[in-house]
Parts: sequence; C-alpha cells; structure tokens
Amino acid sequence: MQTQTKQKTCAELISARYSDRVHQFSELEDQCCNETLGHENYGYWSERFNESILAFDFVEANTFDNQPDGYYRLQFCWGGPSDEVRYYTKAEHERFYKITYSYMDWFDGAEIEVFDDIWHNIFNDFTDVI
Repeated sequence: MQTQTKQKTCAELISARYSDRVHQFSELEDQCCNETLGHENYGYWSERFNESILAFDFVEANTFDNQPDGYYRLQFCWGGPSDEVRYYTKAEHERFYKITYSYMDWFDGAEIEVFDDIWHNIFNDFTDVI
C-alpha cells in the first residue's frame, strides 16, 4: 500500500525560500561591492545582478483580483514555483510604501512583508535607471 506524501503549502515554505533569496543577493552584493574581499565579481554588480533575475517591471493596480495598488516586481523565476519581491506604490514613478516577498506555486501562494536592506539597495539601483 502506498501512502501519499502531503506537499507543503507556500505558507509553510515561504520563510525558508525568503531566507535563501536574502542570502543569495546579500552575498552577491557583498562580492560585487566590497573591494576588501578581493572577489572576482568586484565591480560587476549590475552584470551579476541582471544574470540572477528574470525581470523588473511594474504591475498596474487592479491587474489581479484584490490588488488595489500597483507594484514594482523584482521577479526571480516564473512558473511553478515562482517568487518575487514586490514594492507596493500608489502610482508608477512614486516611492514604495511597502516591500513584500511572494512565493507562489500552482493554485497556492503566500506573501510576507520584508524589511532587509538588500531590497532597498536593489530598488534604489533600479529606480536610478528608470
């Protein structure tokens, strides 16, 4: 007799996945921006960062149900599972008022508010360009 293993929900997985992303991008930023490390990535923040993400775009308000505000989306991967950092704002080209991390899989998803400096640094880098 076979037993079926219950797959964990996004809510059960989100903390670990978020921790992985913070570590990934904090380490990459350190390698690229901290000269004292002497890492081969030093001076290549933009290049290495762009190789590590899928997209940075703006999602208009009301694109999805129950989404009254727009957000800048820093998308890491798409499909199932997918994850992204969202910078919520009242309008495009305005400063964000909240940052969240979203982890989604087929017909399931979870979102948590986040406060780590790395996401502020990344947003500032992108908005200097747009």
